[in-house]
Amino acid sequence: MKTNRNFRVASDVGGTFTDSIAYDAETRVITVSKVSTTPENRAKGTAEGLRKALALQGATGADVSYVGHGMTTATNAVIQRNGAKTAFLTNKGFRDLLEIGRQNRPTLFDISVVRPEPLVPRELSFTAEGRLDHTGAELIPLNEGEVRDAARQMAAAGVEAVGILFLHSYTNPAHERRASDILKEELPGVAICASTDINSEFREYERASTTVLNAYLRPVMETYLQSLSGILQDAEEGLGLSEDRPVMVMDAAGGLMQLDSAREKPVHTVLSGPAGGVVAAAYVADAADIPDIITMDIGGTSTDISLIRNGQPEITRSASLETVPIQLPVIDINAIGAGGGSIAWIDEGGALRVGPMSAEAVPGPVCYGRGGDRPTVTDANIVLGRFDGKSRLGGSMELDAKSAARVIERDIAAPLGLSIEEAAAGILRVAHANMVRGIRVVSVERGYDPRDFALVPFGGAGPMHGSPVARDLKMPKVMVPPTPGILCAMGQLISDLRHDLVETHISLFEELGERGAKILIDRLSARAESYLIADGVPEDRRAFEIKIDLRYEGQSFALPVPTNPAETGWWDALPAAFNDAHMARFGHADPTAPLEVVGVNVTGIGKIEKPQLPEVEAGEKTPPQNALLGQRKIYFEPGDSGDKGAWHPSQIWARDSLLAGNVITGPAAIEEVSSTTILYPGDRALVLATGSVIVEVAQ
Repeated sequence: MKTNRNFRVASDVGGTFTDSIAYDAETRVITVSKVSTTPENRAKGTAEGLRKALALQGATGADVSYVGHGMTTATNAVIQRNGAKTAFLTNKGFRDLLEIGRQNRPTLFDISVVRPEPLVPRELSFTAEGRLDHTGAELIPLNEGEVRDAARQMAAAGVEAVGILFLHSYTNPAHERRASDILKEELPGVAICASTDINSEFREYERASTTVLNAYLRPVMETYLQSLSGILQDAEEGLGLSEDRPVMVMDAAGGLMQLDSAREKPVHTVLSGPAGGVVAAAYVADAADIPDIITMDIGGTSTDISLIRNGQPEITRSASLETVPIQLPVIDINAIGAGGGSIAWIDEGGALRVGPMSAEAVPGPVCYGRGGDRPTVTDANIVLGRFDGKSRLGGSMELDAKSAARVIERDIAAPLGLSIEEAAAGILRVAHANMVRGIRVVSVERGYDPRDFALVPFGGAGPMHGSPVARDLKMPKVMVPPTPGILCAMGQLISDLRHDLVETHISLFEELGERGAKILIDRLSARAESYLIADGVPEDRRAFEIKIDLRYEGQSFALPVPTNPAETGWWDALPAAFNDAHMARFGHADPTAPLEVVGVNVTGIGKIEKPQLPEVEAGEKTPPQNALLGQRKIYFEPGDSGDKGAWHPSQIWARDSLLAGNVITGPAAIEEVSSTTILYPGDRALVLATGSVIVEVAQ
C-alpha cells in the first residue's frame, strides 16, 4: 500500500444518509460512499462514511491532508427545538422584542393564526437600563447593577447560553461589550453571545433573533464538533487523523470556516449542507460551459432549490429557519418538504398530498425494511420500477418492493379507488407539482424565466425526478452532475474560505461620497484580511468582494450592488448599476430619484486549490456493451409517456462504464452507487468528458 498520499475528504450529514467523498489529488480518482445517518451521534456515521470512501482506494486516515464537513446539526436543533436553555438581555422597555417580532402574518386573512414560540420564553428575557442613539452617542449609561441582577436570575434559572442585544449597538458596541464582560464574570461556563460579534446591521428584531439563535446553538455545536474531532482522531473508531489536519466546516454562504469559528458562530452553519451542493453544482456546470442553472437537491426529507446566474449563486441576507429570522449572508435556498422520504397521505377533503412529514432516517421508507409503515416517494419509485428489489441503495441497502406496494395499496390506492400503479404515479405527480412550485419561487417570482436555465438535479433522489420537473416548466435541458448523490459533500472540496462582514451606515449617496465610502470599505477590508491571515491564507490567495447596499430614498429595503474600488469611476457608476438591478428585480426604476446608502459589505475570500474533475474516457455514440446492465419495465405516469400511463421496457445502464460521447435515449435508467437517473420516453442523454450527463428533455 502506498504511503504519504494526498487525499482530500469531505462528508455531508443529511437527514437520512451521510454522504462521503475521497479525492486523490495525485491520480484525480474520486470514490464515494453513502451510509445511514446515525441520529444518536452523527459523528459516528461521518467517520464510517469517510473510512469506506478511503478504503475503496486502499487509503486510510494517515493519507488524509484535509477534511471538509457539512451537516444538519444546527438545522435539526432548531426544527426539533432541542438547543440550549437560552436567556435574552436587552434594553429596558424592550423585553418583549422577540415575542412581538414584526407585524407580518404567515396567512394574511387568518384571524386564528398562532405565532410560533420564540427560542427564549418571556420569563428568560431580561432588561437593563442604558441607551444609545442612532449615531452611537450615549443617552443613558449602562446600569451595570441591573446587568448583574439579571445574571443572578439567569444562574438561578439554570440557563446555558445568553444572547445580548442593545439598540443601535451596530454603531457603538460599548454597552454590549461591557454587558458581555459582566455576564462572563457572573456566569462561568455559560455561552455569551453579543449581537455585534454576530451581525453589525440595523433592524433590531432580526439582529436579536440571529444573536439568540447563535447562543441557542453554541452548546449543541460545541458538543457535536468536539465529538466529531475526537472520533476523527481516534484510530479505532474513526480515521486516526493527527491534530494538525485541518477540519473545515461549510457555512450557509457557500464558504468554509475553521472548526473554532464554527464553535463560536454556529448560526453560520445553518443550511450548510445544501449550500455545499449549490457551490459544487455551479463548479460542475461551469466545467460544462453552462453558466445559468437552477439546482434541485432532493434528499430524504426535503428538496432544496437555488438559482445561479453567470456561475454565481444568489446570496441573501434575509432568511428564516422554522419561522426564526436569520440576518446573515446565506445562499438563497428555497427548501420545501418534498424528499424521497416524504410521506403520502389523503387529507380530509379526499385529496392526495405528499409531505411535508417525512419518514426520515429512522424508520425510513417502507422499502428500507426498517419498520416504516407509511408510503413515501421512494416507495412509489420502487413500485414503478425506477429501481427494483435487486438494487443496492448506496451500494449496500437491500430494498423491499413488495412491502412498499402493500402499503401504497392500503393507504392510497384502495381509499381512492386506484390501481397500485395509478396511486404510485399520483404520488410522484403531486411531489413533482410541489417541486415545480418551489422552482417558480426562485425564478418566475423574481423575474427569471426558467426556460432560460438548465435544471441540475442532485441528491440521492434528484436525477430520478429531473426530467418530469423540467418538462412541466418547459425547461429544455437537464444536467446530471458526476456523483449526484454526494454533490453536497463535493462542495466542501471546492469551496473557498469565506468571511462576510457587513456594516450599516445610512446616508444619502451624495452626502457619503466616494471618500466616505472608501473609508468604510477599507475598515472592513482590513478586518477581513486579518481573519484570512489568522486562517493562514497566503497573500496571493486572498481576494475581496465589495458590495454597496443602495435604495431609493424612502424605501424600506435595499439591493446590494457589486463594485470594485480599484477601478476608475467606480463610485459614479453605482447609480446606473443600482437602477439596472432594480429594474431586473422589480420591473421598474427611477433614475431621477435620490439614492440612499444603507451599508457596506466586504467578503474576504481565501482561495483553496480546487480538485480537478476526472476526465471520462472518450467513446463512440453507441455506449459499450459492458455498460448495459439489462432491461426492466418502468412505469411512466400519464402525460409523460404519451398515453394513460403504462409500463415501458427500459434499458438499464451502469454510469461508471459509460464513455464521453455516448448517447442514450429514453425510456432508460442510468444507475450508480449514489443515485439513479431516469430518462423518460423521448429524452436524449449525452455523456460529457467532465462526467456530467446532459439530458435533452422531450417536451
